[in-house]
Amino acid sequence: MEMQSWAFMLFVVVSAALYWSVVPAKLRPHYLLAVSLGYYFACSIVFGVFLLLYLYGIFVLGILIDTSPTKRGRKTWLLFGILAAIGILFLFKARTGLTQIVFMLLGMGGGKMAAAMVEKFGIPLGISYFSFRAVHYLVEVYRGKNLRATPLEFFLYVTFFPTLVAGPIHRFFTIGKESPEDSFGDQLRAAGGLRKPTADDISIGIWRILQGVVKKFVIADFFLKLAGPMMTKQGLAPTVGTLELWVAGYFWFFYLYADFSGYSDMAIGMARLFGIRVMENFRWPLLASNLRDFWRRWHISLTNWLMHYVYIPLGGSRKGEMRTNVNLLLTLIAIALWHKLAVSMFFWGVYHGVGMILFRYYLRAKNRLMPERKPTWYGMVVGVILVHTYFNISWPMFHHPMHIAVLYYFKMFPFIPKLFPLLRQLLGS
Repeated sequence: MEMQSWAFMLFVVVSAALYWSVVPAKLRPHYLLAVSLGYYFACSIVFGVFLLLYLYGIFVLGILIDTSPTKRGRKTWLLFGILAAIGILFLFKARTGLTQIVFMLLGMGGGKMAAAMVEKFGIPLGISYFSFRAVHYLVEVYRGKNLRATPLEFFLYVTFFPTLVAGPIHRFFTIGKESPEDSFGDQLRAAGGLRKPTADDISIGIWRILQGVVKKFVIADFFLKLAGPMMTKQGLAPTVGTLELWVAGYFWFFYLYADFSGYSDMAIGMARLFGIRVMENFRWPLLASNLRDFWRRWHISLTNWLMHYVYIPLGGSRKGEMRTNVNLLLTLIAIALWHKLAVSMFFWGVYHGVGMILFRYYLRAKNRLMPERKPTWYGMVVGVILVHTYFNISWPMFHHPMHIAVLYYFKMFPFIPKLFPLLRQLLGS
């Protein structure tokens, strides 16, 4: 049941209408869990069974973490839970490559065919999202600042259908400086249980859904037609010039934003129809005037998650200059590999990590040399253009294997191929 289908829209309308008019207050969480699981099973029975087993395992691990009598025991169960959640995510994301490696090690032929079959089998819907929700839950239970969830609360938190497939990665517990409404658990545990949607909830929900539909199915489709062909190997055709590739890259940025933020708007709106608030995921990132500002505005639920569970645990900015740079680099690599396990994505993460490190040094130099300088409108405009250009350079790595990305760079920067004969001459002399 795809999101753009009329069947899905009907499913949302009917589910919300029943929730408003028929379902008693005490049964609202049960109803939402039944609706969410029903949606997932309608998409795939096999992966629906997998999801239930997965959630049962994570929930049991949460109990073991919470009830272990020693700190060492609690830490051991936490480590096991994180490795299990991330390991399963890794196995699914790397399934084709791992299949070929296994066949090669066993000395068996047909590795590519087996990998193609595994690829065709697919991957559980939303596994990148519910894996991170699971880790969040286990870590916060370990920290002991919150009450462990009941089975109903935990299963509903992870499977809540508006956010299950493509986020946002909402929280069960409030962490950091997030708003109280970002906590799914607090809303479940509010006095009187889940509240009935108000007229404001419904009107705001419908408005956000309409915003998302326009973004995802009108604006995104428009930019996809302009930029999409250039993001395929068609961009390497002799008839496509350097300028066309660059322009297509800028359009592609607009497409990605409209498509992804459009889904987030729809998810936030659908959740609001049930009286549930979900954290914002985008705050006009295309208007960011520097890289740090961009990552604070883009896919906020993911970047906040990685800030709390990767960057800060690694030491954040508290362990000295070199360690801070390494932590930034590892966090951006994690963002890249979360999207896709590939060599090109690893280098995409390195590229953006280096960009963040260089921006730190630029900001430090600027504050030292021009401490009284205030931002200007034209400086902001230049900053926005530079951010877009910086991302434009990275798109070949985001979309293609590394050997194809290199060909794109030869075309985006025509002077690069001319350097190779010069390098050969220098090395030969």
